Amino acid sequence: MMGGSLGLALRQRGVAREVVGWARRRETMAAAMAAGSVARVAETPDEAVRGAELVVVGTPISFIAPIVTACAAAIADGAVVTDVGSTKGEIMRRLAGNWPDGRATFIGSHPMAGSERTGMDAARAALYEGAMVAVTPSASASPEAVERVCRLWWNVGGLVRVMDADAHDRLVARTSHLPHLVAAALVDAVLGAAPDAESVAFCGPGFRDTTRVAAGSAEIWRDVVFTNRAAVLAALDRFTQALGAVRERIASGDEPGVQEFLTRVSEARRVLSK
Repeated sequence: MMGGSLGLALRQRGVAREVVGWARRRETMAAAMAAGSVARVAETPDEAVRGAELVVVGTPISFIAPIVTACAAAIADGAVVTDVGSTKGEIMRRLAGNWPDGRATFIGSHPMAGSERTGMDAARAALYEGAMVAVTPSASASPEAVERVCRLWWNVGGLVRVMDADAHDRLVARTSHLPHLVAAALVDAVLGAAPDAESVAFCGPGFRDTTRVAAGSAEIWRDVVFTNRAAVLAALDRFTQALGAVRERIASGDEPGVQEFLTRVSEARRVLSK
């Protein structure tokens, strides 16, 4: 979805001379060609990156560093490599030594876009329009390389924020990774491993909206959690404390306290609608 959408946007907006694609599965490459996400497909990662000015890796997080490392020698002098992974610190550290001579540069990206869907069927050219995109350069990255990555996301409608990789990971642990785990736990608490028909029938729009993201790829979210484990655990601890405080107010019969809590969070949530 992420790579397919990016290819569609770049080609439809005419901001790349050529978009070349490679995927782990041949059926994905065939679907990308059929959808118009790429001008051509490559047989190997080396072939895909050869001669490219900008390389974007759109795989699950656990594959990003191995793929970049495997094709590092084929990447052209002066090229910039980026990704779409939801965590940045570990990826940046694993790729820091790929080009000690400085002939190419890795700069992390995280577009806050997408959905619980995956695959080329979910790709759409407008995916990145209005999406916040974190760009996380290393201290040694040149201003020109940083601008090239920023321009990639500007050209497809993204809103770019350049920031430190570890600061990014702490932030999205609260705003993205925690909500996914909370949604997953809520589904487990309500429906369990074998949902019964009556429970499913009484899951209304509120439950469905709250838990939509829990339908996402388990492989992708496993990688997210374990490449940002410390920050995710801190976010879970913060949520556990907040939930415990609500439970205590309910258990003690503190109606004014519960009302105050619900009023405060209702007002805070409306900020997102402005």
